[in-house]
Formats: sequence, structure tokens, C-alpha cells
Amino acid sequence: MLRPGILVSKKLSNCGMKSYKGKKVVLFYSSVQDKKLFSIQGFYKTDISILEDLGYTVVTSNRIRDFLHFRKYDIAFLYFYRYGLFSAILAKLFGKQVIFTGGIDNLAREYASRKNYFIQKHFFRFCNLFSDVSLIVSTADQENIKQIYAGRLPKNNLLCFHSIDTERLKYIPNIPKKNVFLTIAWMTKAENVYRKGILRSIRVFKELTAYMPEYTFYIIGPLGEGSDIAMQLIEKSGLEDKVFFTGTISEAEKINYLKTSKYYFQLSEYEGFGIAATEALMAGNIVIHSGKGGLKDAVGNHGICIENIEDYPAIARQIYNHSSTLNGKQHIEEGIQYVEKNFSYSNRKNTISKILRRL
Repeated sequence: MLRPGILVSKKLSNCGMKSYKGKKVVLFYSSVQDKKLFSIQGFYKTDISILEDLGYTVVTSNRIRDFLHFRKYDIAFLYFYRYGLFSAILAKLFGKQVIFTGGIDNLAREYASRKNYFIQKHFFRFCNLFSDVSLIVSTADQENIKQIYAGRLPKNNLLCFHSIDTERLKYIPNIPKKNVFLTIAWMTKAENVYRKGILRSIRVFKELTAYMPEYTFYIIGPLGEGSDIAMQLIEKSGLEDKVFFTGTISEAEKINYLKTSKYYFQLSEYEGFGIAATEALMAGNIVIHSGKGGLKDAVGNHGICIENIEDYPAIARQIYNHSSTLNGKQHIEEGIQYVEKNFSYSNRKNTISKILRRL
């Protein structure tokens, strides 16, 4: 289980990194602007916790030059198949083992622009060339990878779903559910409110007010350019007293929202995996989703899958009709069982453990 609130984030020598006797050191890299994200973003926190549980010292880094300090680390654990390439090249030059992971949204032809697809395709090829193991987080990404390797999956690519903290998120039947729709997104950039379907969800909710006027809609996540755009739509739609932003909240607060809400929107254009949707399912929500990309894995056959995510009146009718025939208790139990079977902390930990023993 994740250890809440604790993250080992040591710095490199010249940038302060020390050697740690008796333990191998994993240099954990992602090109984030702020290293605080390693202690906030769920998928980073989970993998760091897994590596620590397996007996490794984890040093977080967002600087490629940290990989020049070759005496100070043993394994490079790299997030995302773009800037991680340059860290991988340095690590390999010094004879280190390299593991890549993370979603690959721009390998999806139906989502990425022609330019972005072309760039990502070549970045992935080069990253995979320097990778001992690439942990692919969804079957959708796996299929997209096959497309650039003549229908074959490279031998060093292994399917390994993201995991969530099932114990903390598991819905308890005595927690009352409120008349609330919910979604989670980082809204510091405008791009995210489009890709994550935030504006789409607001438009659907507007239609739903005719059927379910007692409901409110909460949007969780950091505010910025994206939330400004969303707020304009909320005001234009006359939903100021129905749709609310929480801003950045603690993990405990987020879990409380998930456990007390009834519906969760994930009408994304594409998802590399869809961790928030999986968390919502575990917390007893009806997940309304697009089924795009990794959502096929993250939610499976549960929730409400929308075929045409631009037909807002039809989506609203589908949700309302579903609510009138739903067996809520059965839905929650089946969703929890699905998540526990496929996306528990121990599942990903066991896979990573086997890989590290093999390297």
C-alpha cells in the first residue's frame, strides 16, 4: 500500500546526490517543470513507492544532466518516450540499465496530429532502442506500437497496467452518496480541457439539468488557462450555481469527493490509460466515458460507454435512462472487483519486481 505523504527526493552530487551503501539507486526521471509533481501525481508516487518497497533508493530528477553522475546510480527509470531519450542515451553510455514507462498518447492516429504522430513514432523507436524494458500501460498503446513495427510488439515491451491505491479508494457501503457529478483534470493548460473532455462534460451536464435538476457538478484539479476557458462556458450556459471548481486539493479530500459522488465524467478524446476513471470506479461511481485508448482497460465493460461524444442531448438521455434502471449496489461491487483484479498496487509491484530481478 502507498505510504501517504512520504517521498524520497534526494539530489545529485554537484547537485547533492550521495551514494547509498547496501542499496541500489534508481534515478527516476520525468521532464516535469517542478519536482513537487513527483509527490503529487499519482502514477509517479505509485512507482516510486513500489521501487522503495522493493529495496531500492529512489532519487527523483527532472534534469538530463543528472545522468552524467554515473557513479551515483544503478538504474534509470524514465517516464515518457520523448525527453527521456536523452537520459537513456547517457545512462546506456555508462552501462546502466534503463526502464521506460508511461502513456503514449501521440501514437494514436485518431487523436494525434500528423506532425505529432510522426515525431512521437520516431521518439518511441529511439527510446525503445536504448531501453532494456519498456512497460506499456495499456492495450491501446500496445496496439499502436505494433503499427510502427509491422504488426509485431518488440521483445522488450511488456504490458504492465498502472495501479491505484485500491485499499484507500475502496468504497464502503455505509458512506452516503450525494447527487454529484465529478471529474478530475489538470487545467493549467488549455489543451487539457479539450483532450480530457471537460467542456464536453459541461455541455452534457447542461442537458442533464432538465432531467436531474437536483445534481451539481464538481471539477477537481489545478486551475489555469484551461479552467478560464471552462468558466467562460459555465457562465455562458448559466451554470454558475451548478458547476464548481475545487482547485488543488489533498489526496484525502480527492478520495472523499470520489467516494461521495455518484457519477464520474471521462469523455476524453484519448487516454493513455485513465487512472482517474479507475479510481472513480473503485470509489463506487458510475463512470461515463468515451472508451478511447486506455479507457478500454481502465473501465472495461463497466460504467456508461458513449459512442458519439459530441451528441450532448443523446448522452444526457442515456445517462438518465441508465439511472432509472440501475442496480447501484451491484454496479459498485462489480466495479470494485474489476479494479482489484486488474489494477491493484501488488499487480504492478510484482511485475516490476520480476523485471528488476531479471535485469
